[in-house]
Amino acid sequence: MLWSIFAGIVMMALGILLFCKPAFFWSITEQWKSYDATEPSDLYLLNAKIGGAAFALVGAAAIVLPFFLR
Repeated sequence: MLWSIFAGIVMMALGILLFCKPAFFWSITEQWKSYDATEPSDLYLLNAKIGGAAFALVGAAAIVLPFFLR
């Protein structure tokens, strides 16, 4: 039970960070792949925000679900 709560907190934190700062994740994961890229595309930003929100929701479910499955 503690592992799922800890994993849920980590997932929620990463999801919120991805939702709020998608350009930061782009600079870490994608910028080095291109010579002329200076900023992420609008589609990347939209997809990162949607993915961050989904990741945060899954993290919230991982925190709450063990209390309902006893």
